[in-house]
Amino acid sequence: MSCLPDPSGLVNTLLNSVPIGIAVLDADFRYLHINQRLASSNGLPAEAHIGRRPRDVIPDAGPALEAIMQAVQSSGEPRTRFAASAEIPPGSGQLRHWEASYHPLPMPGGQPCGIVAMVEDVTARYEAERVQRENEGHLRRVLDNLFAFVGVLALDGTLQSANRAPLEAAAIRIEDVRGLKFWDCYWWNYSPQIQAQIQHAVLRAACGEVSRFDVVVRMADNALTPIDFMLAPLRDEYGRITHLIPSAIDISARKRSEDALRHNEALLRQVVETIPDGLVMVDDAGLIRLVNSRMESLFGYPRATLLGQHFCYLLAEAQREQHQSKMKQYLQAPFDRHVADSQVLQARRRDGSLFPCKIGLSPMQVGNKPHVLASIRELTDADKGHKPEPA
Repeated sequence: MSCLPDPSGLVNTLLNSVPIGIAVLDADFRYLHINQRLASSNGLPAEAHIGRRPRDVIPDAGPALEAIMQAVQSSGEPRTRFAASAEIPPGSGQLRHWEASYHPLPMPGGQPCGIVAMVEDVTARYEAERVQRENEGHLRRVLDNLFAFVGVLALDGTLQSANRAPLEAAAIRIEDVRGLKFWDCYWWNYSPQIQAQIQHAVLRAACGEVSRFDVVVRMADNALTPIDFMLAPLRDEYGRITHLIPSAIDISARKRSEDALRHNEALLRQVVETIPDGLVMVDDAGLIRLVNSRMESLFGYPRATLLGQHFCYLLAEAQREQHQSKMKQYLQAPFDRHVADSQVLQARRRDGSLFPCKIGLSPMQVGNKPHVLASIRELTDADKGHKPEPA
């Protein structure tokens, strides 16, 4: 039997206007009053609550809620800000979440005779937090499966987080480096010079600058690996720098390719330099772009003088104009022309002396532009029967 009077119309209006769910229950935990906000959250009209208990309205959570009410009424002490959840409507599979506080409602003599429930529906917040957790978990899984270094630093360079790849590669745990200044972490602390380089990049990033450079990082068993490293500021929606983001990729394969290319280029250069004929590469304008050492000895010019000169500069003056015209025709329809098949020309040395030679031509592409590789062979006494064209 209720020990409370019915709320007046004024109180009813007041309770329905507050931005939180409110209910008043008697000593047997039957609803005497419930405002529209809480009734809607429970999934029933307000009038469907009156005279019924929580277990009748929300079967999933009702018995547990009544147990809390019983403890509050027996002790006279409120229970505040506890969490509850239930399927609304029952059996729908859709959870509704609440944050509730129960306060004892005393009789004039002080004996509790009911409960005042203040309940906030936090389902939207729970859902937003769930989506955020899922997004963060998805992002973490993406980052952890990248074969790259991605981390988060505070503005002072303190490491807050890192993905799995650099931790596994270095055989360390996040606990081994979290909270350390980034330059003091395992990856860099083998070299004071590299630590200083990383620290300088942190200072630049905190000022809004992006740093990117190749650097050698330490991995497991003190193995050193080259990486392409970048450190950039992270800004919020107002443009303020909130964190620093280091990232890197392993470039050891690229370095191996570059080393192999340099080795091949050195080997090719060695082959070119040891060829007994003079070799010269000419662009589509007839300008010399490459020569070997035999060209220097053959013509008496240093390499630097030959580069950039027109190829006809090496021929006798009487033959330059004619050969320049033939070179233009050749570039329009290039083909391999062997030295043995070429005509005899007069070449001109630095000292002005002339010598007979034959020139072989091979077309090639450099940077999508046509070039010609010319091999120049001086005719000696062994080449009897070859007479140079008159100068």
